[in-house]
Amino acid sequence: MIRRPEVFHDETPPPALRHREAQVQELIRLLHRACSDHNQGALLAGPSGVGKTVLGRTVLDEFGREFGTQWTWIQALGTTTGELFREAIRGAGGTVANNAPNDELPERLRETLAGDELLILLDEADDVSGTDAVGQLTSVPGVEVVVICHEPDDWLARSEPRVRQYLHGGRIELDRFGVDELADILRDRARVGLVDGVVTSSQLETIADDVAGVAREGIQTLRAAAESAVEREHGRIHDDDVDDAYERARSRIREANLTSLPFHHLVLYELIREAGEVTGRQLHARYEEVEEQVYANRERMPISRRDRRNKLDKLRAYDLIERERLDHRWLYTPVDSGLHADRTVRIPRRV
Repeated sequence: MIRRPEVFHDETPPPALRHREAQVQELIRLLHRACSDHNQGALLAGPSGVGKTVLGRTVLDEFGREFGTQWTWIQALGTTTGELFREAIRGAGGTVANNAPNDELPERLRETLAGDELLILLDEADDVSGTDAVGQLTSVPGVEVVVICHEPDDWLARSEPRVRQYLHGGRIELDRFGVDELADILRDRARVGLVDGVVTSSQLETIADDVAGVAREGIQTLRAAAESAVEREHGRIHDDDVDDAYERARSRIREANLTSLPFHHLVLYELIREAGEVTGRQLHARYEEVEEQVYANRERMPISRRDRRNKLDKLRAYDLIERERLDHRWLYTPVDSGLHADRTVRIPRRV
C-alpha cells in the first residue's frame, strides 16, 4: 500500500509547493534584493508544521541553481555564534577546526568566500535572537541571512537594533493551510507515495480538517493510516484506520521533535517528565540543584532563568510539554510521560 515510504519523511521535499505561491514570490524578491542591495535579509515565521523549512530550502535551492549563488542550510537551535560561523564556513566550501578561535572566524569566512556571495538559511533560530549572531554573520561581505522562527514579534523585540534594521521589510508569515489546501497537499503525497486508489478524497479532507491545517501532522496522519491499513490487512484505507492514525502520528512527531533537540532543552524536558508536574519556581530550583552534576564534563554550561524560559517555549511549541495557570503560577506537565529524552541526559535522584 505504501509504495514510496520516503515521500512521508520530513526531509523529503514536496512534489510541488502548493498554496504558497505568494510567499514563494516574495522570498524570491527578497533574495534578489539581498544580493543586489546587500544588508537586507528575510524573516520566515509561523507555527510548527506549516512548511517554513520546506519553503525556505526549496526556494533557496532553485534560486541558487538559477543564479549560481551559494547557499547553505544551518540548524541553529542550541548552537553558539562560533558554531554558526563554522557551519557557514563549511557551507561555503571551506574547512575549519572545531577549536578555531572565535575571533578568527569572521575573517576565515571572508577568505573562504573570496568575494562570492553566500545565502544562509538559519533554521530554528528562536534562540539566536539577542545573541547578535545574525549581525555578526552579515557583517562579513557577501553573507546574507534568511531567518526561520516561530514568533516574529518576540524574535525581533529581543534582537539588536542593527538586526531589526537588517530584517526591516523582509518579513514573511506562513499561516496554517485551509482544509481544501491541505487536502490538495495530501493528495500529492498520496499520488506519489501510495498505491493508486487506496485513500478517498473525503478521507483526505477529514484528515486536513482534523489536524487544523498543520501540514506536517496531516502528512504523518496519512502515513499512519496507511500503516494501520497494512497491519489490519485492509485492501485500502478504512475510516477506522484514519480514526486511529492521529495519535500514532502525533507520537511519531513528538519523538522526532525530542530527538532533534539539543542538550539544554533535553535537561529541562527530563526534569518535567520525571516530576510529572512541576511549577515554574520548582523547576528552576530543581535545575539549579542538579546543574553541577548534569553539566559535569560537558562543553555546555548551565543556562540562566531567562534562557530556560525561552527553551520551555520551544518544548511547548514541539508538543512535548503543556503549561497551565495555577494560582498565579505556571504548572508544567509532560504530554507523554513515557517518552524519554536521550539516555545521555541523566538527572540525579533526589536524596
